[in-house]
Amino acid sequence: MPSFQQRKAVGDAHEQRIAEELTARGWAVNPWGQGVLTHPVQAARRTTDSSLRWTPDLLAAKEGPATSQ
Repeated sequence: MPSFQQRKAVGDAHEQRIAEELTARGWAVNPWGQGVLTHPVQAARRTTDSSLRWTPDLLAAKEGPATSQ
């Protein structure tokens, strides 16, 4: 099994590709989630059952009429 760092590198490259593709299509994309938090906050979140533990790594928004689904 690949190491965590190897798996993370693949995931990071995938996130970068997604962000680039969305940006090319007119979306504003920002990093979000555990990857942008400090180590103590990341560690604290790993010990909770809160739904806040499972947040997205990227958020994207596009100007235009708001829709709800």
